[in-house]
Amino acid sequence: MRLMMILIGVFVPFSEDKTRRRPAIIRRGYFLNRHHYSYDKITPPRPDTAAAALCLSSGKFEIELERLINRKGLNINGTCCNGPDRFFTCVQSCKTFIRFCLRNQNPNLDNINRPLTFNNDECTYSFDETPILGGNNIDFARLPYRVNLIVLPFKFSWMGDFVLQINIFNDRTYDGQPHLGSARELIMSTTIRSVIYPNSSWHHSQTIDSSLTSHEFSFRYRVSCSTNFYGSQCSRFCSPLSSHSRCDPHTGDIICQQGWTGMDCNKAICRQDCQHGHCLNQPGQCLCHHGWTGSHCETPIKPLMKIINEKLQCQNNGKYIESKCECPSDFQGLLCDERICVNGGLSSSDKCICPPGYQGKQCEIEIKCPICRNNGRCEDNKCVCPKEFIGQYCEIDIRLIQKKERKILSMELIILLLFIVIFLSILMIVTCLFYKYYNQRQKQLKQIQQISFEKIWTIENSSKNIFQESNEKNPEKKDINTKLKQTDVQASLV
Repeated sequence: MRLMMILIGVFVPFSEDKTRRRPAIIRRGYFLNRHHYSYDKITPPRPDTAAAALCLSSGKFEIELERLINRKGLNINGTCCNGPDRFFTCVQSCKTFIRFCLRNQNPNLDNINRPLTFNNDECTYSFDETPILGGNNIDFARLPYRVNLIVLPFKFSWMGDFVLQINIFNDRTYDGQPHLGSARELIMSTTIRSVIYPNSSWHHSQTIDSSLTSHEFSFRYRVSCSTNFYGSQCSRFCSPLSSHSRCDPHTGDIICQQGWTGMDCNKAICRQDCQHGHCLNQPGQCLCHHGWTGSHCETPIKPLMKIINEKLQCQNNGKYIESKCECPSDFQGLLCDERICVNGGLSSSDKCICPPGYQGKQCEIEIKCPICRNNGRCEDNKCVCPKEFIGQYCEIDIRLIQKKERKILSMELIILLLFIVIFLSILMIVTCLFYKYYNQRQKQLKQIQQISFEKIWTIENSSKNIFQESNEKNPEKKDINTKLKQTDVQASLV
């Protein structure tokens, strides 16, 4: 028993040291949101901790998807993704998702005769896999949740050369939730071998398969460094320690703002003509050392015994009281010959030279003038605009308003002319219809009159014949028949 405890005491520390010397690389996958699955080799440290400074490099490879066109809904073998085809047309659309593999250039892996591999261990830089994004044709810019932007992080010094392999799959799972190693079939694949460096512009890529499958895929990509990392390899860590410094976007060196110096850019730079003075926490100051005075600390103060025996000549309405000058509120110094300037103003004899954004005798008034646009100038905290512009910030172009008014007026005139044309057209149509109706009515009346006259003529002729026969037979009734004939004619006319 004692021997076992000794062995445990010997081997346990040895195993712990061995584990500490050879830390395992922890792989972990997680969902950025419910639509985006990510996979990292190393958990990145928080940028606001000391661990971030120990991280040698940190950056990201960004891919922005643009468009996928699979007109026929076929996979790489030329068969339908889901279901049979009817009359040479696929019945169902593909359930499309994409896998990204970023790795270094390797002659063994870059052999063009080598079959495609989907082994995640070969993605030495990073890899990612999306959920189902859509069907056959996808416009990625219109998808919600910004899933068209794929971010592949890396935690090493970026060397410039890379290989990006993009595989587009059709999901073959039953629940429509693809995951690592799930059932799938390849629709198309594209590979990019290139050299780019961080903070460069977007590089566009388009793959067109003009074979039987007729696939088209376009996207763009770039490399950028993470926050607080700079340089061509994203290996320069820079975090400004004061508000007076910033990081050079290319080299990562700390650059002090104008008027500041030092390792942390926390030391103010005095004015150049300050001879025997110093400055505290404000650039451009000149605070005189003991025994010196003047706006540039160039005048030595007389010995104390001499000053006591002589009356000081106080300047700028200063009063000589008890062997010294009592200065007004806006002056200082032994002789009240230094104007007090605030907000970074520079004292120049009897006035202050104010920095931008301040005005007044002591630079005590902050100019709260808005940003005047279109060459407007600030006067009394207001924008004075040129004659072509109006508005609080000179943001309104009068010419555009006039052009818009003219456009509205022209539209109103066009509408009025259209109304007049429509009204005249309706009036002409009504007039034509009325004229047509009037002509038809006149024709009907003429026909009626003609028929009436024919009847009258027939009656009259028949009456004549009857009267003639009657007269021939009875001459004495001739007068009576003549009267009856006239009566019948009048009756027919009525």
